[in-house]
Parts: sequence; C-alpha cells; structure tokens
Amino acid sequence: MLRNHLLTVLLLATASSITACAAPPPRERVVYHEDSDGGGYSSGRYCHSCGTIRSIDQVEIRQGNSGGGAVLGAIIGGVIGNQFGRGSGRAAATAAGVVGGAVVGNSVEENNARARSGYAWRFRVELDDGRWATVTQYDNPGFHPGDRVFVYRDHIEYLRR
Repeated sequence: MLRNHLLTVLLLATASSITACAAPPPRERVVYHEDSDGGGYSSGRYCHSCGTIRSIDQVEIRQGNSGGGAVLGAIIGGVIGNQFGRGSGRAAATAAGVVGGAVVGNSVEENNARARSGYAWRFRVELDDGRWATVTQYDNPGFHPGDRVFVYRDHIEYLRR
C-alpha cells in the first residue's frame, strides 16, 4: 500500500516537472543571402557583420500543438488510475485516468504553445560586404531603416562607433 502511494507521488512529481518544462520560444534567426555580383568585398575593408537596416516588418509567429502533451498525459493518467480499485473497477479507473490525463496534457500543451506565439520583428540588413541578412527577433528597441547595426549571433544591435 505504501509502495502504491509512493509511486503515485513520484508520478505526480514527474508529471508536474515535465509539464512545467515548456519549450522555449523559437530561436531568433539570422539568414544570410549572397549578393548577385559578389558585393565588392575585399579583405580588411569591411566589417563582416556590420550593415544598414533596409526594411523592417512585423511578423506573426504561431506555435503548433504536437499532441505530445496528450500522449504524455494519457500515460501518466493511466498509471495513476491503475493504482485505484480492483478487477473491473481498476480497469475503469485506468481508462478514466487515460482519458482525463490526455485532456489535461493536451490543454497544458495548447496553453504553452499559445504563450510562445506572438509577434516579432523581421529586419532586412544590407551588410557592408554586399551580403544581405534577414534577422527575426522579438524586440525592436527603436530600430529604423537606415540605422547602422551589428548582426551579433541571432539578433542585431546598434553599431558602436
């Protein structure tokens, strides 16, 4: 009996820790495009990551529901439901746990996806070496077309002079 209660507590703790692990928002992205004429780059003359913002667009980011929350919820709910009753009562409790866990798991995943969705900014940057970079990030700290920027990893920053 104590073992069943300990298993139930362990499963509940595992379930709560797993459901709290929401996937992070999509990574901010940088996409480089080569200029058709090579851009006139010569060694040492240009900053590879420096450029000028040419356009700014606001884009919507939507996260989907994979169904993994429902599957995980069904498994956990079935294991917990299996701890109660005897005979056909245990089977009914297991089935109720599977259905209830699937509903709860799906709901948690949908809420997490909704929280990760929203609007972001897409910047088209003409780099000094002739390439183009498209940077998508969640914040716009006041960038405008014509601003000089530095493309740093997965976001842009004002160019320090």
